[in-house]
Amino acid sequence: MKKTLLIALFALASTAGFSQRIGLKGGATYYTFAGDDAKDYEYRTGFTAGLMLQQHINELVGVQVEALYTSKGAKIDSRSGSNEITESYRLNYVDVPLLLHLASNGFFVDLGPQASFIAKARQVRELTSGTNTTTSKTDVTDHPYTVDFGYVAGLGYRASNGVGLELRYNGGLKKVYDEGPFVGKDRKNAGFNLMLSYFVGH
Repeated sequence: MKKTLLIALFALASTAGFSQRIGLKGGATYYTFAGDDAKDYEYRTGFTAGLMLQQHINELVGVQVEALYTSKGAKIDSRSGSNEITESYRLNYVDVPLLLHLASNGFFVDLGPQASFIAKARQVRELTSGTNTTTSKTDVTDHPYTVDFGYVAGLGYRASNGVGLELRYNGGLKKVYDEGPFVGKDRKNAGFNLMLSYFVGH
C-alpha cells in the first residue's frame, strides 16, 4: 500500500512544476469484469477519491493528471441447492490517469491512458440459507497484477465557482489476475465513475 501511494504521489509531483490548479474529487463507482470469461458477472458499487492537477495550454486545451483511490471489482450470484450465494471481488486501486482535457463554456471532455496500482483486494462470499446469511472474507491482494493498464473517457461540466460534475468510463486493457484460480481467464476491469470535483482556491 505504501509503495503504490508513493508511486502515485511521485506522478503528481512530477507535474507540479507546470500545473496551475490543484483540485479534489470523489464520488461513486460502478464496476464489473469485462471479457470472454466474464459474461455472468454483475456490476458492484464502490467509491473513488483523490487529487487532480491541471494545466491549460490555452482556453480550450489542457493536460490533467490525477491520483485516485478507486474501488473496482465485480460480483456474481449462484445457487447451491436451496442456498443463494453472492461472491464479490473488491479490488481497490490507486488510479493515475494522464488526460487530454478539452473545455469550452464550462463543458469538458477528458481522454487518455491510465495506470492502476493494486492496493488491496478481497473476495467476499455471502451464503444465504432461508433467513440466515453467513459472510466470509478472504484477502486476495496477491492475486491481481500489481499494475493494471487501461484508458479513460469522460465528460462533465464545471461551474464558475470551480465545482464540477463528471461521468467517466474506465476500460482495462489487460487481464486482472496473475495468481490464484483465475489465472489466464479473460477478465478485465471495466466501469463508471460519477464524481464531484473542486479546484482549491478557485
